[in-house]
Amino acid sequence: MHADTLEGRIKAARVHTLPQTPPHTTRIIPARRLSARDKAEFCTQLSVLLQSRVSLHRSLEVLARQSQSRRMKAAIERLGKDVRSGYSFSQALAAQPVVFDKLFVATAEVGQETGRLGEVLSSLAIHLEKINAVKRKVMQAMTYPALVIAVAVAAVAFLLVFIVPTFAEMFRTLQVELPLSTRIVMEISAFLGANGHYLILGFIVIAFAGRSLLLSPEVNSRLREYSFGIPFLGEVLRKSYVARFCRTLGTLLQAQVSLVDALEIVRKSTVIRTIKDEIGNIIRSVKRGGAIADRLLDSKVFPPMVAQMIAVGEETSELDAMLLKVADYYEKDLDGTIEALSSLIEPVIILLLGGIVGAILISMYLPMFDLVNVVGMG
Repeated sequence: MHADTLEGRIKAARVHTLPQTPPHTTRIIPARRLSARDKAEFCTQLSVLLQSRVSLHRSLEVLARQSQSRRMKAAIERLGKDVRSGYSFSQALAAQPVVFDKLFVATAEVGQETGRLGEVLSSLAIHLEKINAVKRKVMQAMTYPALVIAVAVAAVAFLLVFIVPTFAEMFRTLQVELPLSTRIVMEISAFLGANGHYLILGFIVIAFAGRSLLLSPEVNSRLREYSFGIPFLGEVLRKSYVARFCRTLGTLLQAQVSLVDALEIVRKSTVIRTIKDEIGNIIRSVKRGGAIADRLLDSKVFPPMVAQMIAVGEETSELDAMLLKVADYYEKDLDGTIEALSSLIEPVIILLLGGIVGAILISMYLPMFDLVNVVGMG
């Protein structure tokens, strides 16, 4: 990256001004990124203080004192120490790459250069709140069905482990001939009763192993790519990524970050390899003088409408505003998709659960009906 680009200036500043190792790395600092909500609150509060003519280091002191989050407090204290030591705000942010990503650094750099740090941080706060809202919607789309299924599995397991054995003991005492369905249910119940603790242990081991695998960026990226092919869920994920891409790129362009730098930041903040590759193709096209829309027309992720609206934005020199409008559109569309998904999944799961529970109960009561008929005929 050349030194005349924004990212080049940030890198140069970090190499030549900041030491390779920050002077207070022994302090307890956050081990992972802060949540979007924490960072949005930080941006909003810092923006209000700066626009009220409070100095940067004084504002950081105030926010560090009132922060309720230990990780947020540690991050702000480190920022304040770097700023008091003579580093710029963007350099202080860049010294904590695990906590503050390139989007933060780039917007702070532009805010400092233009003297509009408070306004830029306010825009960044709105962006983070929007992104956080999209994440919540996607989590809602995945969590609700999982919760209903978990309750359904627990209800069936309760029947098989605690109710069915009572019937089985009664049938053994009466020595009646059992229908095939009843015998199958009793076999499943006996298996769960004898091996339930092994199954629970295996589930726990698989859950921990799965969590460890998900921490791997490569595995995480592959799973997300495969998720695009899942009916309904893939559509939700695709719309969320389109909205996030458009909003992040639009926010950076609105903050006067150059198009190439903004695309590089968006590419590096994306974990899905397919999207990374597509953004990389866009960057190469833009460097050769091409338009973003030209590459998006052949995209497997971005719908044709996105390319068409971005083309209009490029032609009218209002690309940032058009990107934010596209993001708004897909966020609203995502709301409708999630509502439709929830309304479809709920009755399907309820019917499935009712069918399973009904089949178990009928299987258990069938021998009793036969027994009553035999007694009545006698």
